[in-house]
Amino acid sequence: MEYIHKLAVYLHIVLGSFALVLFWIPIFATKGSKTHNRFGQYYNWSMYGTSVLGVIACILVLFDPMGVKPKTFVDMAEQATYINNTRVFSLFLLMLSLLVLVSIYHGDRVLKAKANNALLRTPLHLGLFCALVITALISMVLGFMHSQTLLIVFSVVSLLVVSRYIRYVFTAKVQPRAWVIEHLVAMLGSGIGVYTAFSAFGGRHIFSYLLGDHAAFLSWIVPSVIGTVSISWSRRYFEKKFRIAK
Repeated sequence: MEYIHKLAVYLHIVLGSFALVLFWIPIFATKGSKTHNRFGQYYNWSMYGTSVLGVIACILVLFDPMGVKPKTFVDMAEQATYINNTRVFSLFLLMLSLLVLVSIYHGDRVLKAKANNALLRTPLHLGLFCALVITALISMVLGFMHSQTLLIVFSVVSLLVVSRYIRYVFTAKVQPRAWVIEHLVAMLGSGIGVYTAFSAFGGRHIFSYLLGDHAAFLSWIVPSVIGTVSISWSRRYFEKKFRIAK
């Protein structure tokens, strides 16, 4: 179990590293061009792999934390604390992996369905929504129980994101070209996820050097804040460009 988990994590990191670079090519390429479409597909594949492997790794830890991350302890109380903390953090990471998976899948399917959002009402699409909602709600409860601000913040973010996706899927009529914005926003959302992970597990050393004790928290929050502002600006820009009524 330990080696399966390590393999999943290493592949997760490799594919995530590709996604970090690939994310920018479709962003700056002319929309609808061969470059945009080709590298957008490469980004999709890398993000599917990254998020699915993240989900697998987190589930393995949740079911068998000692088998996946063996460690020796002074007494049973210390072991119980370790298992509890490991499971709580793994649930948090599972929520983030599901958030990325839901965003990349939703953005991909929206591009294929275009204005016919009825095509999005599939068991897989709705099942991913349900999985994210359930995981976010559990994470929120644990966040309040253990006074973990990150769990609470990202639980709220996850619920807000999935609620917007659900509204789009079940809206009575999609306005002309609104699907373009929905695709863009979902893809930007998946990008926030991969850059948040990079910041939290790699970039936090830079934050630690600059900001000291606040580094860990900011390494999680800063990419999300920047990404949220970017998404909000992009949405307003394209709504105005396409003359889409709110």
